[in-house]
Amino acid sequence: MQSRQGMPGPLQGLDLAPLYRDCLLDSRERRETYDVIAGELCDYGLQWRGGAVDAKAYRCRTGRLAIYSMRYGDEVTITPDLYRDFLLVHVCLRNGIELDGDGETAHVPQGGVYFSAPQRRIRLRWQEGCEQVIIRVPYALAGIEAGTPLRPGAPLAAGLAPIFSSQLNMLLSLARQPEGLPGLADWAAHAEEGFARFAALHLRADPAAAAAALRSWDPAAGEVSERDGSKRHADRRDRLVAFIESRLARPIQLDDLTRAVGVGRSQLNDLTQQAFGCAPMALVRRLRLQAARRDLEIDPDQTLTQLSLRYGFEHQSRFSAYYRRLFGEAPRETRGRLHGAAPATGIGRSG
Repeated sequence: MQSRQGMPGPLQGLDLAPLYRDCLLDSRERRETYDVIAGELCDYGLQWRGGAVDAKAYRCRTGRLAIYSMRYGDEVTITPDLYRDFLLVHVCLRNGIELDGDGETAHVPQGGVYFSAPQRRIRLRWQEGCEQVIIRVPYALAGIEAGTPLRPGAPLAAGLAPIFSSQLNMLLSLARQPEGLPGLADWAAHAEEGFARFAALHLRADPAAAAAALRSWDPAAGEVSERDGSKRHADRRDRLVAFIESRLARPIQLDDLTRAVGVGRSQLNDLTQQAFGCAPMALVRRLRLQAARRDLEIDPDQTLTQLSLRYGFEHQSRFSAYYRRLFGEAPRETRGRLHGAAPATGIGRSG
């Protein structure tokens, strides 16, 4: 992955070192790659050309933005769910992508930055070896209201690369600062909104309206609306968790969650990203793993095969990988610890 050195062309001032502290994925398996990325961003169709998979992803979150660095290794074609209430920023660090949004095709080369907000259709082709930074920006943060006419996509305006790099560097740096510094949260919130407004400028169909939106930006107004919506947010969060926990041993689909909470897919994703730092189906998996761990602590002698199947994990190897990623140890290591033995390091009992 790129870090401080070797940034392409106009992005030479970009410092991504803070992003590379949280490795989300390091895999050569297609299914695992799909599961992790779909769980983080949104559900999507994925076609591999047939070459070697060398997937790696890193993640950094600010209060309301999610920033990822991603690669697949192989050439891939991606058809994601439509972006209902968010836009994406694509930064090509290595090689490029071809993006078709609402019938408009754009090629984003290495070193390019592209803002996308298609409303009807989206298709992307990543070149082999392509590596990108992807930033997910909620419409609400960008000052984009329902019904606002938007272009399906637009490149970074000529000459603004230094401003873009400076804003992204600030966000990444602020995200890694220790909590408790007086005023840091307010500063970070303003930095987020400034970046989001900058992105929205490129997608507004009417440049004059874009300029007016920036001039009319009143940060205090956003604070009032956030307070008004805090109770609704908490109610939805509690309904979601209660629904999942009532069906931990039964199949759950994304549409089940939207019906339980009474929101659309994008709103549900925003809810779980803000409240739990993950996508909806990733939350389902997390709660199931936590329940499985509780069961294992109550009865360490049960077989791990029975435990994984009880909570919907058909493949025990995948169950063990998810378990280790969440808890820092494999299920059999938990069992060994509960028995008062040292965690197994070789090939042990898995059933």
